[in-house]
Amino acid sequence: MNSNGNTTAPSQGEFQALLDATVDAVILIDHTGHIQSFNRAGERLFGYAADELIGKNVSVLMTATDRDSHDHYMARYMKTNVPHIIGVGREVDARRKDGTEFPVFLSVGQIHGANPPRFIGLLHDITLRREAMAAIRRERDRANLYLEIAQVFLLALSADLRVQLVNRKGCETLARREIDLLGRDWLEVAVPTAQHQRVRRDIERVANATADEDSYLEHEVLAADGQRRLIGWRLMPMRGADGRLVGYFASGEDITHRRAMEQSMERTRLLLNEAQEIAKLGNFEMFHGGTDGAPAQPFWSPEMYRILGLEPPSHPTQGLDVAELLARIHPEDRARNAEVWRQVVGQPGTRLDEFRVLTPAGELRHVQINYTSTPAQGGGMRVVGTLLDVSDARRAAEDARVAQERMTHVSRLATMGEMAAGIAHELNQPLAAIANYASAATRLAAASPSAADSDGDVPLALEQIQRQALRAGEIIRRLRALVQNRETRLEAADLNELVREVLVFTQSDARLNDVQLVAELADDLPVASVDRIQIQQILLNLLRNSIEALGERPRGQRTVRIRTRHRPGVALEVQIEDNGPGVPAELVARIFDPFCTTKETGTGLGLAISRTIAEAHQGKLLYATAPAGGARFTLQLPCPTGRDEE
Repeated sequence: MNSNGNTTAPSQGEFQALLDATVDAVILIDHTGHIQSFNRAGERLFGYAADELIGKNVSVLMTATDRDSHDHYMARYMKTNVPHIIGVGREVDARRKDGTEFPVFLSVGQIHGANPPRFIGLLHDITLRREAMAAIRRERDRANLYLEIAQVFLLALSADLRVQLVNRKGCETLARREIDLLGRDWLEVAVPTAQHQRVRRDIERVANATADEDSYLEHEVLAADGQRRLIGWRLMPMRGADGRLVGYFASGEDITHRRAMEQSMERTRLLLNEAQEIAKLGNFEMFHGGTDGAPAQPFWSPEMYRILGLEPPSHPTQGLDVAELLARIHPEDRARNAEVWRQVVGQPGTRLDEFRVLTPAGELRHVQINYTSTPAQGGGMRVVGTLLDVSDARRAAEDARVAQERMTHVSRLATMGEMAAGIAHELNQPLAAIANYASAATRLAAASPSAADSDGDVPLALEQIQRQALRAGEIIRRLRALVQNRETRLEAADLNELVREVLVFTQSDARLNDVQLVAELADDLPVASVDRIQIQQILLNLLRNSIEALGERPRGQRTVRIRTRHRPGVALEVQIEDNGPGVPAELVARIFDPFCTTKETGTGLGLAISRTIAEAHQGKLLYATAPAGGARFTLQLPCPTGRDEE
């Protein structure tokens, strides 16, 4: 403004100074696109001196893409006055003197009042901005890529639980499109109705939790196809600068399959523990020796603790070492078991042992242990195995033994009852003789008193009375020995002698049934170690079965043969063979089973008991059809220096 108050236009020098002070390139061009002015910022930006550009077409500063269309654009603007860049501005690529290209933001304005028209252009180097934007885009693309390829469910929720972001994995899990989820209430769109309140409470708990509190929660999501998936979430509340809650970011993992596997494994573990408790069978893993690193933790199943009367630990993987096991062993069994343990840890292999254990409560239990040892990775020996409580089996075996002895005794009594007629006949013979001799002695003494003191008939009669009385007493003694109930007692015995004694009892029964008993006894049999009474019971049962089986045969054709023989190094044998009908073919396979009988009034226990007695002597009782078609039973007893064979 001059002294008169009028505004004066800036001089050419002032205008140029203004252009040179501008940090952006400023170019003045005419209506044909030729450069009229070029400031210093432009010189620095393009690498040209102003004198090199004045009078040249501005297209020299353009890339090949824009250069060819520039003149056409200027002509069209001059004709239509419709701008495409002028007054609008846009990003374009420019070209330096050295040929390098770079991005600029171009703003073009028309100088009003100029005729012909002139234009001024401002070019701002946006290389750094474009690089920054490219970096931002790369990071955004990378973040989006992470979201898309992540194999976890990523979810962003607003403070009111509306979906703000969900990745591809989340969409796949819910079988929904992203557009169908964004902006929707999370509980309404993805959570089963019955779980809404619980999930809301869990999210509120996380929002109010401190930094060190657990941010984990689980809930089911309901997919569009109706399937339910269990998701384990890590939930992080997001807050603004003022601390106000603005939303949540969650990372979720589909744990449906894993949880099902965990539940299946837990059910399997419980069933295994239950099965071990029912079977009274525990298992263990222990380690001995080894110097490479810390030894592995021993493992005992819960049933191991129950068998030993110990309290199981709170953690299922904890176990006690072998010292705890050895401490429970009965003092009388420790030395032997310690030797077995030395063998177990000394050499790989499998070993069995049986011993007694004492529980802390003082209960005595019988157990069987199975060790299997293998070299451990860190050195030493890894020992796995099982511990079986056989206390009930031992008690049952003892009860069975007592019951078997009682049944055997009852069987002997029953046999004696069936033979009562024959036994009475055997006793009647010496008793009748005693009575006759006593009567004769009485008459002789009455007829001739002096004869009682002579060497005549009276002393002879008295001698016969004594002999017959002894005979009757011997029959009674043997009968009492046969029927008495006593423990099994092995003793040396002559097998032929046992046969002869049994024949005495059955002889009268055979005569009553018109059966001929034929004894074929081998000479020089070795002495057997047997329970005399039990072996005689077998022979008595077999002989009576043969006598009864011959009832349908004609009289005079009924024969039972009893043989003894020695098969050196193999067995002592007694064969009882008859010429009766034999055992029906359909019963042969079951002839030794309890209650299997061919008699209408039989109990079916005689042969079963007889086989049990034979096996208790480490022997066998076998059946075969006799060559003549009858039955042949063979009792095999072990030789003193041999063993049985089939």
